[in-house]
Amino acid sequence: MTTPPADERPPKTFVQQVLGQWPLATVLAGVALGLLVAAVGHWRMGTTLMGLSTTLGGVFRLLPQQRVGLLAVRSKPLDTIVLLGVGIGITALAWWVPPSRG
Repeated sequence: MTTPPADERPPKTFVQQVLGQWPLATVLAGVALGLLVAAVGHWRMGTTLMGLSTTLGGVFRLLPQQRVGLLAVRSKPLDTIVLLGVGIGITALAWWVPPSRG
């Protein structure tokens, strides 16, 4: 019986792969939860949650490259500016829109 070389690792399970991408998984879970909250009728809270989750993605993008995984798409400054801008914009618009009258 032969043993595998020390530098070979067994393939990661699906759960290990998702946990390895925790910054992206956190942002996507927050946006999904925001969509769910908005779908049941609390649009302001839902869009606020989506905006804050996206803003959190911008903060996560400031982490070192090997820690952010698939959240890194382009250069760090561009990703950070876009995620923070979109997240803050969504959150601001969620609170800027006046409530409905009926």
